[in-house]
Amino acid sequence: MTVKNANIQEKLQIVREYLKNGQPEKALQMLDREAQHTELVHARGVCLLRLHRVEAAINELRQVVFGTFVAIPASTPPLYKANYLTALLLKGYTQMALEIEQTLKAEDHAYIAKLKKAVREWKSSLPLHQRLMCALRLYPNRPFELTFPPGEV
Repeated sequence: MTVKNANIQEKLQIVREYLKNGQPEKALQMLDREAQHTELVHARGVCLLRLHRVEAAINELRQVVFGTFVAIPASTPPLYKANYLTALLLKGYTQMALEIEQTLKAEDHAYIAKLKKAVREWKSSLPLHQRLMCALRLYPNRPFELTFPPGEV
């Protein structure tokens, strides 16, 4: 591992500790100075999610999910996609979010498994006609709430 990669991994570990301790603002302050590397931009997006700054989180996470492409590249890490779809769900963009959710596998990350479970529960809470629409991949713009902290680094 190069010195630069070791430095990034150290910073990500500090961010994880801050998030674990419910201090996303401290993590964000650290990242504000340094968030240029893709992994750090991703971490910044998660911090913004935890601070309920969803629109700003969408903008940060879009950068790491799409890169310079108009569609999500196959090489985008599943956790990046999961955090982006979390932001979309919290903003109310369910159609776009749930199309991304269909591409994720629960076994790729524990956070993805929790998120997919939350989506299933949300769908099952919908009225019958909206559940039928979901089967056709036409998702209602209904409020989506998480019972766990949004995003994961």
